[in-house]
Amino acid sequence: MSGTDRPVLAFIGCGRITRALVRGLVAAGHTAHAMRGVSRSGAGALALSRQFGLTAADGNAAAVRGADIVVLAVHPHETREALAALSGLLGPEQTLLSLVASWRTEAVAAALPGVPVVRAVPNVGVAVRAGATVLSAGPRADAARLAAVERLFRPLGETFVVEEDLLEAVSAVSGAGPALVAHFARSLAEAGRAEGLDARTAAVLAAHAVRGTGALLAQEAVTVDAVIDSVASPGGMTEAALRVLDEDEVPAAVRRAVDAAVDLSMKRLARA
Repeated sequence: MSGTDRPVLAFIGCGRITRALVRGLVAAGHTAHAMRGVSRSGAGALALSRQFGLTAADGNAAAVRGADIVVLAVHPHETREALAALSGLLGPEQTLLSLVASWRTEAVAAALPGVPVVRAVPNVGVAVRAGATVLSAGPRADAARLAAVERLFRPLGETFVVEEDLLEAVSAVSGAGPALVAHFARSLAEAGRAEGLDARTAAVLAAHAVRGTGALLAQEAVTVDAVIDSVASPGGMTEAALRVLDEDEVPAAVRRAVDAAVDLSMKRLARA
C-alpha cells in the first residue's frame, strides 16, 4: 500500500473508462503518483499523465511492478494479447481487476496462474463520483480481496456485489445505461428546440430533468411510479406526453436495446 494507505494502481489500457476512473479517484483524494498507466501506443497513458498526474509507464513490467491492484481495461478483442503480455509479471499478492466486457474471470485467471481475479462493471458516472459499480469475485479472490476492490470504488458512488452470471445484464443496464439515458436527453432537448427553445436552454433543461430524476430515484423510499405520480396530474400535459411514449412503444424499444447489448456480449463470451 502507498503511504496514504491507498492501493497502488496499474492501468493496462487508458481509454474512456480508465479516464473516468482516474478522474474520480483523483477527485476522491487518491494520490495520482500512486497510479500508473500503459497503453498500446502510449498516447492514452501520456494524456492521463498530463491531465491528472498519473505516471505513464514505459511498458507492462514497469506499470505493474509493486502495484497492489492491476486494472485490465482493454477492448474484448485485445484481451488475449494483453493477458499474454502480462503472463509472468504478476504475483499472488496482487489482484487483477478486470473491466473487460464479455470475458469471464475463469478465462482471465487461466492466463495468469496464481493471481486472484475480480471483475467489475463501473459506469462513466464514477468520473464525477456518482457512478454505480458492480463487482464479482473470480478465482482465488477471497473476501479480503473483494473488500479491497470495493473500498477502491466506494468513494466513486454505489457499489454492489453479484454473481458473475449476471454481469452481462449489468453491463447492458448500468454500463450502457448512461449512453441510453443521454440518448433520451438529446431527444428531449431536440424536442424542446422544435418548440422554440434555444439549443443551450433546451440542453440544460433536459440535463437537469435527468439529473433531478436520478437524484429522486436514488432515494431508498422513492419508486419510479411515485416520481411519475408526483408530476403527472390526471388529464394534464405530462399524462398526454406519457401516453405518446407508451403508444410508440418506447418501453419495448428500451427492452430490445438491452436485449441487443446482452446478446452481443453473450456471443463474445462464447468466443473468448
